[in-house]
Amino acid sequence: MQQPNLMIRPLCTGDRELIQSFYDDMGERSASFFNVARGNEMRTLEYLDNGRKNHLFWMAQAEENGRPVAAGLVFIWDIQTSAVWLGVAVRDSMQGQGIGRRLLETVFAYCREHRIGAVLLRTAYENLSAQKLYERCGFERIGHDGKGEYIYIKRFERTDLCL
Repeated sequence: MQQPNLMIRPLCTGDRELIQSFYDDMGERSASFFNVARGNEMRTLEYLDNGRKNHLFWMAQAEENGRPVAAGLVFIWDIQTSAVWLGVAVRDSMQGQGIGRRLLETVFAYCREHRIGAVLLRTAYENLSAQKLYERCGFERIGHDGKGEYIYIKRFERTDLCL
């Protein structure tokens, strides 16, 4: 099911309140997968405060109870390399509405436009719903990190030819 009034856009400094609410409202299960030791929260807030070299963030903005909310967040880092790393999360109350897929598609479009060859991510063994989403979106499980997480990759076909 698609979220009807959803706007995906680059994250900007004026989004701090929406992002803080996104993290504050994150349930224990989501936080255990996406915000371990508040790491991604700190990464996001640092990006908003000072910029964070080699990172890009996008936010899915929607309305909930008549108020704007951050429905989801996606970011990539190592953006100047041929394979970027990805983090993505959707507001607990809005999961299952296609927001995660739309956030991933935003990153894929960026990667194709900038001739990035692949997207990498890690996800917990127990995070079955995320694994299903990644596999439906073309990610391939290529291994595990030995710390309880699978490693996935999505490759893009090479469109630039060396002559």
